[in-house]
Amino acid sequence: MAPEPEPIAQHDTLTDRPELPSMEPPASPSQKKPTLLWKVTLLVALAIPIYLETLDYTVVATAQPHIASAFNHLELQSYIGTSYLLTSTVFLPLFASVADIYGRHWALQLSLLWFIFGSALSTGARNMSMMLAGRGIAGVGAAGLLSVTRIILTDSRSLDDNNWQMTVLMILYAIGYSTGPVIGGVLTSVSFRWVFGINLPTSATAMAVCFLLLRGKTKEGQPSPRLPLPAGQKETWLDKLLRIDWVGAVLFVGGGILFLLALNWGSTETWSKAKVIVSFVVGALLLIGCLVWQWAMEHQDKAVNPSSLRILWADPMIPLVVFNSYDVCASLFACFVSGMVMLVMFYFVAIFMVIVNGLSPTKAGVQLVYFAPGLGAGALTGQLMVRRLRQPRYPIVLGGIIMTIGLGFVSQGMANGKQNIVNGFMVLTGVGVGLTMGPIALHVRFSQPESRLAVVTALTLFFRSLGGTVGLAQCGAVMNSRVKRYIIDQIKSGNISPSEIASLSLSASNSQLSSLSGISSLPDNVQVVVRNAFRDGTRWSFISLLPWSVVGALLTFWLSNIVDTDKEASKGEEKGVVAEERARSGDVESGQRSVVGAEGEKVGSGEESAAKGT
Repeated sequence: MAPEPEPIAQHDTLTDRPELPSMEPPASPSQKKPTLLWKVTLLVALAIPIYLETLDYTVVATAQPHIASAFNHLELQSYIGTSYLLTSTVFLPLFASVADIYGRHWALQLSLLWFIFGSALSTGARNMSMMLAGRGIAGVGAAGLLSVTRIILTDSRSLDDNNWQMTVLMILYAIGYSTGPVIGGVLTSVSFRWVFGINLPTSATAMAVCFLLLRGKTKEGQPSPRLPLPAGQKETWLDKLLRIDWVGAVLFVGGGILFLLALNWGSTETWSKAKVIVSFVVGALLLIGCLVWQWAMEHQDKAVNPSSLRILWADPMIPLVVFNSYDVCASLFACFVSGMVMLVMFYFVAIFMVIVNGLSPTKAGVQLVYFAPGLGAGALTGQLMVRRLRQPRYPIVLGGIIMTIGLGFVSQGMANGKQNIVNGFMVLTGVGVGLTMGPIALHVRFSQPESRLAVVTALTLFFRSLGGTVGLAQCGAVMNSRVKRYIIDQIKSGNISPSEIASLSLSASNSQLSSLSGISSLPDNVQVVVRNAFRDGTRWSFISLLPWSVVGALLTFWLSNIVDTDKEASKGEEKGVVAEERARSGDVESGQRSVVGAEGEKVGSGEESAAKGT
C-alpha cells in the first residue's frame, strides 16, 4: 500500500507559516559570534554617529533660548527642538526598511548625508523659518543615525553580546550628555551658528570612517520574504526600490507630522484654532489610513485570490502582527515614557536654569551634566543585572520605579528654588532612565523572530522619540499656561503696582518677554515676578509627567521571560558533543561486532570443510 500523505499543518496567522528556504548571503561578522577585534571596529566606526546624535540633542537644549532670542522669537524656542524631533521620529520606520533592503552600511551613509545638509542649512540660517527647516532636514538624517546604528548593534544573536553592546552604547550616550551641554554653552557664547556648524566636519569624518571600517562587513540587503527570486538571480535597483513601502511611508510621515504639529501649535497657541483642529483630524485620518494599508498588505499573503498589483507586495513598513505581543506593547510604552522624561529633563531644566536662575549658557551646560552620571550608572547596573539574572525585565521594572521617584523630587526642588536638590535628583532620574533604555531594547529584540529585528528596533526608537516630542509639546503647553496664570494671579493679588503693570503690558505688547534681553530690561520687581512665573511653569511641567511614568512602571510588572539564546546555544553544543560521542562509540561497537562476526564465519567455514573431508 502507498503511504498516506502527511496532514498539512494549519496556520492561523501569517507568521505561523513555514518559511521558505533561506536565500540569504553568508553571515556577516555582525551576525556571527563577534570577536574582540570586530567589537572594537564596530564601536570605533559607530562612535561618531552616536555622538553626533547625542550631541545635537544636548547642545541645542542649552542653546535653544539664545537661538530663539537671536531671532526675537523666544516664544518659538520649543520649535527648535520639536522640528528636529518631529522628523527624527516619523522617519525611523522608513530607515529600518532601507537598512533591510539596501544593507546597513549604505543606509548609514544616506543618514549622514541628510544630517550634513540639514546642519549646513541651520548654520547659515537668516531667519527663524530657515532655522526650523534646517532642523527638520537634520532630523531626517538623525532618524537614520538612530535606527541604523542600533540595528547594526543588535544584529548579533547572542544575549550577552547584545547586552554588552547596549551598555557601551549607553556609555557613549552618557559621554555625549556629559560633554554636550558644556560644548553647547561654550559655542553659544561665541555664536549660536557654531552649534550646528560643528556637525559638518564631524559628519564628514564619520562617513569616511564608516566607509573604511564597515563596508562589506555589516549585514547586506536581504532578499524579499514575500516575492522570492529564482536561485542565482539578484535583485535590481528597481526591484529594491519597489520593495519599499512608499504608500505606507507617505501616509505615516504625513499623518505623524500633522499630528505632532497640532500638538505643538496647541501647546504654544490655543487648541481651538482652525489649523490645530484641521491638523489633528487630517493627521489622524492619515495614520488610520496607514494602519489600513498595512493590514491590506499583510492580507495579501492569506488571500485566496491575491492581487497582482506590485505595490501591494512591498515589505510592510510596520507589520501589525508585532502588536499582538503584550511584551512588545508594554515595552514600547515604557520606551515612550523614558524618551519623554529624558528630553524634557534637558530642555526644561535648561529653561529653569537660564530664565529662572539666570545662569549663563556655560554654567547651565555644566549643571545639566548631573543627569549623565546617573544615566551611565543606570546603564552599567542594568547590564550587570541582565548578565546575572539573564532577564531584562528586572532592571526595566526597577528603573521605572526609580525614574518616577526622581521626577517627583526634581519638581519639588524647582518649587523650592533649590538648585542642589534639582541637581541631585537629576542624577537619580538618570539612573532610572539608564536602567530601562538598554534592557527594553533587549527585551523587545529577543521577544520577536529574527526576521523582525530591524522593525522592532526601529519601533522602540520611534516610541522613545515620540515620547520626547509629545513630552515637549505637553510640557510647553503646561508651562505657558502656568506662566500666564501666575502673572495674572500676581496682578489680581496686588503684588504688582499699577506702574509695573503698565511696564509689563508694554513689554508683552512689544514682545520683550520673547527674549532674555527683554526680560532683563524689565524693572527688578517685575523681573522677579516673570522669573517666578517660569519657575512655577517648569515645576508643573515635571509634575505633568508623573502619571505617564506611573502607568509605564506598572505595565512592566507583567513582562514575560525571554529565551536565553546563549544558554540554548550551549545546550545545543552539549547535545552535539554527546551525540558525536555516542556516534563514535556506536562505530566502535559496530566495528567490534563486525570483527567478531568475521572470526565466527571463519571458524564455521573451517569446521564445515573438515566435516566434508571426513
